[in-house]
Amino acid sequence: MRGDKITSVGDILGQLKKGSPLGQQLEQAQIWERWPELAGAQLAAHGKPHHIRNGVLTVEAENPVWMHRFTYHKWEIIRRINRLAKRELIHDVFVRLAEEE
Repeated sequence: MRGDKITSVGDILGQLKKGSPLGQQLEQAQIWERWPELAGAQLAAHGKPHHIRNGVLTVEAENPVWMHRFTYHKWEIIRRINRLAKRELIHDVFVRLAEEE
């Protein structure tokens, strides 16, 4: 509460999201949570986000064919992520081959 104004929890979380590293991590976590929606169901079944560094999302694809498909669709994925974030959260996607487990 500031002065005589009541601040909602949503407003507090919104400010936290905008102004702190923890907030940015929470915002980026939506990529993992909503991956099938962001990548599309078919792509999402063959690759997954691995990490984000300096605005670059690294995606691991299961084989070279799917690496190519992710690369082909990367601008669409970036557009969907940034629309979800309502700002430029990601400016590039790097696709690599998933390591065998």
